[in-house]
Amino acid sequence: MRRSAAAALSTAVSATLLSAFWAAAPAQAATTGAADTVTATMALDSTGTVDANGFVTISGTYQCSPLPTGVATLASTFGMYTGATCDGAEHTFTDRRRPEREQLYTVGPAEVGVSVTWLRKGSYPVIVQATKIASDTRTVYLQAPAN
Repeated sequence: MRRSAAAALSTAVSATLLSAFWAAAPAQAATTGAADTVTATMALDSTGTVDANGFVTISGTYQCSPLPTGVATLASTFGMYTGATCDGAEHTFTDRRRPEREQLYTVGPAEVGVSVTWLRKGSYPVIVQATKIASDTRTVYLQAPAN
């Protein structure tokens, strides 16, 4: 019984964290107090590729100031969730994956979004506080990869 309750809590926390990535309005900076100011920018490249097997590749750059606490994650429309480096320097990212069958893409325009989210310890009852600190959503032109 305890195992089921723990699994349910874990699932609920995971769902809350993932929904927080896309629920917040796009932002270029987040402020949570005088000592906890984080700034960030994000730029998605205007072109990407989609191969004959349905694998989509998008890329871009992001930059964020050092975080006073917590970690940053990078997320995309296609399901990328990975750590982000917030050290003040500009970093590149590439997301290559085959979306689910119901989301197959072909050559042409596609609406794509990427974001950097700051995750840190919250106050009870919020276990983790998630703040989107930068995002970019645009129409990306998917083309066939060069051979």
